[in-house]
Amino acid sequence: MKDLLDPKNDFVFKRIFGSEENKDVLLAFLNNTFIEAGEPPLTEILLMNPYTDKDAPRDKQSIFDIRAKTTTGEQINIEMQLFNQYDIEKRTLYYWSRQYSGQLEEGQRYRQLNLNPRKIITRVM
Repeated sequence: MKDLLDPKNDFVFKRIFGSEENKDVLLAFLNNTFIEAGEPPLTEILLMNPYTDKDAPRDKQSIFDIRAKTTTGEQINIEMQLFNQYDIEKRTLYYWSRQYSGQLEEGQRYRQLNLNPRKIITRVM
């Protein structure tokens, strides 16, 4: 039997969980994770562009492994991490801040920011 591709490999992980044709696999994975954490399951998920926009040419480009949104507007960042490389705590906070600050569009009021931490979820495996 041929060796299977390792789902812990970044490329394979993104193909399995971050593609439109496998959205049902991602939804099952998230629901299993949410149920284990005592959170209600999801019914639908929308995959989002994993690249964040730069405001200036010298700004840091962030690339999420998988970036998704629920039908109720919850943003989910799913990152595959095997080891604590590259300051994972700081990177997680930075990605969270990008999701948080990206909630508003021009003309929207700050009170529309969702402060509920369940609305912006980071999963590190």
